[in-house]
Amino acid sequence: MSSYRSAVVDIGSNSVRMVAFDSDDRSLEPIFNEKAMSGLGRDLLTTGKLHPGGCVSALAVLARFRLIASTMGIDRICAVATAAAREASDGGAFIEQARAVLGSEIDIIPGVEEARLSALGVICGIPSADGVIADLGGGSLEIAEVAEGSVRGPLSLPLGPLALGEMIGSKDERRHVNQCLSAIPKDAAKGRALYLVGGAWRSLAKNHVLRKRHPIRVIHQYALPAKAAVNFARSIARTKQSDLPKLKGISGRRRAFAPYSARLILRMIERLNPDEIVFSGYGLREGIEYDQMSAKVRAHDPLLEHCRQLGQNSARVPFDGDALAAWALGAFKTPPADMRIIRAAAWLSDMSGSDHPDYRGQHAAMRAMHLASAGINHEQRVFLAATLYARYHGYGMEGVLGNAVDLMDDLAIRRAVALGMTFRLAHAIEPGDQVGALPGLRSRFRFNRDGDSLELIGSGVGRMALGETAVKRLAALSEVLSVSYAITEAQPVAA
Repeated sequence: MSSYRSAVVDIGSNSVRMVAFDSDDRSLEPIFNEKAMSGLGRDLLTTGKLHPGGCVSALAVLARFRLIASTMGIDRICAVATAAAREASDGGAFIEQARAVLGSEIDIIPGVEEARLSALGVICGIPSADGVIADLGGGSLEIAEVAEGSVRGPLSLPLGPLALGEMIGSKDERRHVNQCLSAIPKDAAKGRALYLVGGAWRSLAKNHVLRKRHPIRVIHQYALPAKAAVNFARSIARTKQSDLPKLKGISGRRRAFAPYSARLILRMIERLNPDEIVFSGYGLREGIEYDQMSAKVRAHDPLLEHCRQLGQNSARVPFDGDALAAWALGAFKTPPADMRIIRAAAWLSDMSGSDHPDYRGQHAAMRAMHLASAGINHEQRVFLAATLYARYHGYGMEGVLGNAVDLMDDLAIRRAVALGMTFRLAHAIEPGDQVGALPGLRSRFRFNRDGDSLELIGSGVGRMALGETAVKRLAALSEVLSVSYAITEAQPVAA
């Protein structure tokens, strides 16, 4: 891991935030993340200026961020200001003060640039993103199309709640929203996804997670079919003012605008016609960082980078997760999951090895299900958790994962157990890879899967080299796969 660190400071209409990263970490897991709700743009619509109290609050926060950056050894600060600073008549003067306080340059970025960067943030967190992103801030709504890692048609629309003011909840709201959204091509997300970015929409996602008692509270890549999203948004949109405090998961500062945020979702679904709604925890700040990554770093898979680092730091004996994944696949007719998930599970297959033996599976499963990583959806999180539980204990994951197993069908559950038990066998044969001068013992064995039989073939070694534990685990694996098994030794080729 490089010692080079970077930070992004985002001066928005509602909040001021700093996020710091280790700059060569493709998964962009923050090492520092703090915000303050300064409310710079709260009176912008009526006065045309930034809120005086908000300015004082924001400058105090920026002074703190400067100290934090200094003590953390931040090498580079990239600071941007968005809608409030763009629109206010005194925005430029405030940013001059802010630059002096922060000790760093601050760019007032145009709306279309904010949209482009927000879209890059979604791509950073969801590399396979295909559809339309919508980033709702206090002053504006940024829109862009994403597909195959590229951004098209960025737009900035005056649809932030602070930009509507007294229009919110009136007869003019729908007319204004529809007029603004007409700038987006009709059915632009048909057959694709609508990616929702921003704290207002993430708070709605938290409320839905709590309502449905969803087993995973990670908001990033939490997805709803469009129909379910419509029903949920309608329920929020109809919430009376007196009932807003009852909305769980939504902070007091965001409750007042929750019905509007929900109505905006309804109008966007009506205009864009997506198949599903996906909430993104990645947006403008991650997009700024992603925009400055080298092509080489961008090409890395964020999930695999995260799991490789975590696995290497926690394994008792060094091993190659990619080599382990390739070895394990020999036991299957077809890969039991997406190759990315198989490799991720392999890298994590000894991350709880130093825990108490009775709790290794439980700890590994919980950590896997709640990884602070991008590039993995909720169903994949559960598959990963089930695999790692089986790696340590075989059966019994239902008692640990609870209703999370409902996110997988029976076939996926069986495949997760089988994959985990293949890793369980692998680590019993040998915990690492070529630690000494001789070739690794596991590499001297290979699988031969032929229909309903599974053969473990040793090259120059036989059953004796496996040990009792490995033989028992091979037998257990064959039972899960519903195959017979045999242990043989490859015959040397005659000269």
